[in-house]
Amino acid sequence: MRPLNVKPIPIKIITLLVIAAFILVSFTSCTSTETQNIPKNQTTKGALYGAAGGAALGAVIGNKNPVRNALIGAAGGALAGGAVGYYMDRQKNDLQTALSPEINAGQAQVQKLPDNAVQVSMTQKTAFPPGSSTINPSFVPTLQKVANVVNTYGKSTVSVIGAPDTPSGAPDQAALANQRAEAVRNELINLGVKPVLITASGNPQATGNTEVVIQPLVAQS
Repeated sequence: MRPLNVKPIPIKIITLLVIAAFILVSFTSCTSTETQNIPKNQTTKGALYGAAGGAALGAVIGNKNPVRNALIGAAGGALAGGAVGYYMDRQKNDLQTALSPEINAGQAQVQKLPDNAVQVSMTQKTAFPPGSSTINPSFVPTLQKVANVVNTYGKSTVSVIGAPDTPSGAPDQAALANQRAEAVRNELINLGVKPVLITASGNPQATGNTEVVIQPLVAQS
């Protein structure tokens, strides 16, 4: 009998599979815990739910291994500690400039969160029809602006937080929040943001805004 000619799996494929599995497990664990202990302050909510994805990705990059290197490679590198604040301030300013029509119309807001994260909040009525997770066509140009800035700067991860029509713990509203977050994540991927850098989760207690939290990747000292 002739021996089987089994080719080894390329290391790049193994690395990507490990990243996907790690993010899925870590992110699911984080969001299930946070949903039970949701803060009252809306900005804190955004930081917390954004940190759910960032915690999973941050745990990956905290180790010197091929997975960490692959993630940093996908993001275009990592930031030195002393440069993080200035770098993210510039990114926030560019987001505010790009989104100035939406901001002036009361449809969007950009703010700095703790740990140098930048949060973009966009009104639900602008993003989705009532009861739907299908993105309004008029909302796509807004997401294009966000994607352009994220892609220009790199060196960061992105967490999308979806919201229901009515803040509650009702299963249908929780499902709607999750579906909306995933819809925005998919659209950002379509607009060029790398899938491995984006996580999505729903916040069933949110007051209606769709949030995109951009978190810096910081190099180990």
